[in-house]
Amino acid sequence: MTDVKKDEFSFDKVDEDLKGFFYAPPGYTDHTFRSSSGVELGVRVWPAENVVQDPAPIVFWTHGGGFLGGHHFVPLPWLSPGFRKRGYHLVSHNYRLAPQAAYDHQVADSIEAVEWCRRNLPSILGESKVDVDRYVLVGESAGGTLVTLMGLHLTSPPPRAIVDVYGLVDIWYYVNMSDRTPEPWKGEFTDEELERFISDRDLNNVLTDACCWNEQELLPEEELRKRWAADIKYDKRFRMQAEAHQWRSVRAFPGDVHKAFLHSERFPDKAELDKFITSMAPLKVLQEDKLRPYPPTAFLHGSADEPVPIQQSYDLAATLRKRGVPVIERYEEGEPHVFDIKYTSPNVPGWETTIQPVLDFVDQHVGIKRQ
Repeated sequence: MTDVKKDEFSFDKVDEDLKGFFYAPPGYTDHTFRSSSGVELGVRVWPAENVVQDPAPIVFWTHGGGFLGGHHFVPLPWLSPGFRKRGYHLVSHNYRLAPQAAYDHQVADSIEAVEWCRRNLPSILGESKVDVDRYVLVGESAGGTLVTLMGLHLTSPPPRAIVDVYGLVDIWYYVNMSDRTPEPWKGEFTDEELERFISDRDLNNVLTDACCWNEQELLPEEELRKRWAADIKYDKRFRMQAEAHQWRSVRAFPGDVHKAFLHSERFPDKAELDKFITSMAPLKVLQEDKLRPYPPTAFLHGSADEPVPIQQSYDLAATLRKRGVPVIERYEEGEPHVFDIKYTSPNVPGWETTIQPVLDFVDQHVGIKRQ
């Protein structure tokens, strides 16, 4: 396989003592609903522990994976000790993945998942156990992009807070990247097969959960089923999705973004396409509409992040702060993309300076007062 960029996620780079945390935490229930697109979407619910206030608030986690990969089965390692064990219900959801679904379809799926949960969590968790109006959105990488967009559209009621973990908030960054000549791809599928794949628009072929990166190369199928607690198969379709995500990430071509995520062929001219791209960039939307309300937002990012430069967080944080929106920023010097997977418990060095301030910020805006 072609060498990956040094800053991309790969399970073979994860320290052995962290690999154990890539398992679905116990105590969940799984649920599905048919979305307005006709595609069935999944939700996984972990009830709150150590409840501080009844009814308890909700944290919704929207996974990353470059819009082509990722899954909702295993939340970020710090979400369970950070939120669930401190009195929040933790909910993850999936969404239609590219290339069959475009960027805006994924936003729509994510909004539908939140709305479905707000209607149905009282019957799942107990009417007196959940406060569906006090909810928080958390997303990392592509998930950070989606939750910052959701913050523009979920207004009745809005989220009490958003946690953007190294999310791309201005997709023009990718659209404006210059093309380059890549090395021929060395994988199971050829460049030509992968080119054809990212132009596929047939919803009958869509996946809603996939590998984050190269798990299918490193773990036997049965082991990944156990870790995700999910009925997955390493069939050709599953392997194609995983490899397409790696291939697109390594190439980093603007043309691939147009094909795989934007579905730019839908637009009659460049002006309409540009308008759409700007509408899908929360930074641009908020810079242009200075009166638009926005929830309190926390930012986590590493200064050595290559796929999503830290300037993305700097710019959105400054824009929000300028308009009076409460903001907290926690940046780690020299850390790459997905640096936060090391935070598996409050005992990990750095938790008190990086994770805990974000948790306290969320508590403040949700209205939780701890002893």
